[in-house]
Amino acid sequence: MRIIEKNASLVRSLTLAEEELLAGFAAGSLSGPAVLQANQMLMKVRSANQWLACDCRKDALPVLNIALNGDTGRLVLRNNPDTPEHTPGCPFSKDEREAEQSRQESTPPPAWLAPDTPLGLIGDFRKASEQGPAGPVNEAAERRAQQHLLSLLLTWIEISGLNVYASHLKKDLTAQFAELRSVASRYPLLERVPASNYLETRLDMKHMMMLKARLREATVFGNHRRHGLLLDCVDQIKGRKLFNPRSEDGFDFQGHHLYWGGNRTSGPLLALALYSPATAGSNFYELIHVASVPVLSRAHLFPVYRDEEREPLKALVSLIDWMASKGVKVLMRRPVIGGQVMDELVLTSDQDRVLSVSLLEQPVGPEPDTEHFKRYADFKSLETFRKFVAGFFMRER
Repeated sequence: MRIIEKNASLVRSLTLAEEELLAGFAAGSLSGPAVLQANQMLMKVRSANQWLACDCRKDALPVLNIALNGDTGRLVLRNNPDTPEHTPGCPFSKDEREAEQSRQESTPPPAWLAPDTPLGLIGDFRKASEQGPAGPVNEAAERRAQQHLLSLLLTWIEISGLNVYASHLKKDLTAQFAELRSVASRYPLLERVPASNYLETRLDMKHMMMLKARLREATVFGNHRRHGLLLDCVDQIKGRKLFNPRSEDGFDFQGHHLYWGGNRTSGPLLALALYSPATAGSNFYELIHVASVPVLSRAHLFPVYRDEEREPLKALVSLIDWMASKGVKVLMRRPVIGGQVMDELVLTSDQDRVLSVSLLEQPVGPEPDTEHFKRYADFKSLETFRKFVAGFFMRER
């Protein structure tokens, strides 16, 4: 068993004693101080935004995340969606009840997508000999592919570090998009077809035509449906149109809008659009499906869960910069995949102080099982909230 980052890089391997502790935790056989010891270890991994990878197989690494049980409020080990199966007898094998519950869900939640695995974002067209119109085959598979687009956007946000803010990690907009393009190079649209080869990070007619030209000339798609991706920060998505400063009339899309968190949120939004012909044999390319995640501003692509967070979140960013000027480095992270508490913000400083906060009037999901958790709604004003956070990290420095 080892601890890994979400980009799959190794943090460290667990000791034999730690592995035995986690095996007992997974089996529910721990008692006394061992329960506290296991929870402290798992909370440390979760707070660092890391995962566990099991060594039970030689050909693949089954990956587990550390989540909070919504009913009990306790930490639980969960196998990531679509992770490889453990070997028979492994103490971290998938729970059949958990798998059955996942199968029953009509719309699966966004899942972290492993790099170097073909994405399958869009179905192929029916052959002319098949009955019915020339449209994508297998509607259930098409729905899964649509949800895949949102999972892809959230995965890229996680791996590129856009969901993390610290003054010493600050990047301008060009650098933020460069990180996204770098991550895209590890995700193939099809076997040996990196998404970065057919990705434009600017939504306007010029770049749509550039992408169309590359797709029409491409031979790597073979008999598969040609498709590419457009990624950009847009002002709003209304109906089936994306609006940004480069077009007064907006850009039409034909399919579905997939949005993070179950609620539509106003812009700015980081939008990922699928670009392909809508019918077989057509040379007319159009935007098909769109996935979006609200961001703090056009210059800062930090994910925002609800509109009401924007003011206090900007205040936190400003406060983190001020504390950095006083020699106190604070890092703020928002989990976007794999957790039940998407409105949770985790602030850490030098690994010795951890503060979890929710900026919503009505927080979503269970309260995080951490020693220090605060709701912004419990404070009289933004200023008193700022003073509390500053005091928490700067006290006795």
